[in-house]
Amino acid sequence: MTTREINAQGWTRRSALTAGLASGGALALGPRAQAAGVSETEFVSGLDGLARTIQGRFLTSGSRGYDEARKVWNLAYDRHPIAMARCADLDDVRRCVEFARRHALPVTIHGGGHSYAGFAAADSALQIDLGAFNAVKVDKHRRVASVGGGVRIRDLLTATLAEGLITPMGSCGDVGVAGLALAGGDTAGRGLFGTACDNILGAELVTADGEVLELGPGRNKDLFWAIRGGGGNFGVVTRLDFRLHPAWTSYVAQFDFGWSDIGGALRIFGDLVRDVPDAVRAGFEVDGQSGASATCGFIGDAATAAAYLERWKSSFRRVEARMSTFTPDPKGEVWTTTSVAVDGAFLDGVSDGAADVLARAAMAGRGFGDIIMGLSNGVAARVGMTDTAYPLRGTGLSLLLSSEWSRPEDRARSEHWVAEYGAALRPLARRAYVNYIPPSPPERIREIYGVNYPRLARIKARYDPANLFRSNQNILPASAA
Repeated sequence: MTTREINAQGWTRRSALTAGLASGGALALGPRAQAAGVSETEFVSGLDGLARTIQGRFLTSGSRGYDEARKVWNLAYDRHPIAMARCADLDDVRRCVEFARRHALPVTIHGGGHSYAGFAAADSALQIDLGAFNAVKVDKHRRVASVGGGVRIRDLLTATLAEGLITPMGSCGDVGVAGLALAGGDTAGRGLFGTACDNILGAELVTADGEVLELGPGRNKDLFWAIRGGGGNFGVVTRLDFRLHPAWTSYVAQFDFGWSDIGGALRIFGDLVRDVPDAVRAGFEVDGQSGASATCGFIGDAATAAAYLERWKSSFRRVEARMSTFTPDPKGEVWTTTSVAVDGAFLDGVSDGAADVLARAAMAGRGFGDIIMGLSNGVAARVGMTDTAYPLRGTGLSLLLSSEWSRPEDRARSEHWVAEYGAALRPLARRAYVNYIPPSPPERIREIYGVNYPRLARIKARYDPANLFRSNQNILPASAA
């Protein structure tokens, strides 16, 4: 059940006050209240006051709908926030942030709720739900789209495609735009147009001090640099402005190998993507049920695409290509709520060592393990490593290991497979897309951001020294790093 459905059934401030706040003991606030220097009674009274003050709707434990609202897309994570505030406007966001700061209460941000790591909810935290920040404004003359912090990909693309325009986004329409873009945005059109974060022109952000800042070229430039790849570490992003491009058509060749010589297919794929035009989007996938496949899409006119794709057909002559035409679809893939373990890596290319590890992983995970690998090239690759916080620059392959389960007894198998082969890839790929990794310790986050981490830590120390925003792939403030 989605948060929106809960609202329709009567998620009200009154239910929060009568069901949740009346029972201070149920909130288990003792240590938290002591850390903030207030009694548990004072804390509950303050939370009561917050519920009465904000214009949006409010839930605490015991409220009707609480157990459904706290669920995130990845059911592997079962977390219990102290309260969830569906903020109606900017003032509601500021009030929630200010309350959390006064009471040393960690903040989580619910945009789309699709984080693989389940970061939209956390135990003993205050969740700021941005679902009501769902407006999309398209200026077709300036080629700019402005979106609220709770907008989903399908809503953004529906609005832009109506004007014949698009900005690079992910493949699942239900995913939140902000969660994808702030982490960098591992998107299909990055060869021609860059990643999602490369197309951010401006933003509105509420800091840990409750200050509302405008970010963009020449406006709070450190924060503007940091949010383009640094995730939600620096505040609540309530609006993003994106550059738009003409909508494209992609001509696609797909080659299905099944379970036959996956290592050999990977090596050929690696050779093919070593030097490609910006218009190429390519990927290699291993489906736990059907086996391996490679795809190459060419964005452009049909004749140029057909000529280029002949090279791929010749290289993969042992299988017949399946040809199709792709145009952006606002709905995209449909990812139903599930339980899944993940890990990620960013490979400079398909070395013999990488091909061997991935081929072994494919066979070991037959029946339950998936591998998705997408080419990052062109415009995204040519942006300088320190031009934005996003660290996946240079031509490479962004890889996701994932394994779902529906039966509790299968969880250990899935988690073990992901952990084993994620670790096997680490010596070959120190970087990774932060949206593709599980909740990770500080040393891995420092490793992933590399040369950009010290600057990120200094910016974090300036705008969030108490690490209020830590339900994420956390960047520690410089003094704690």
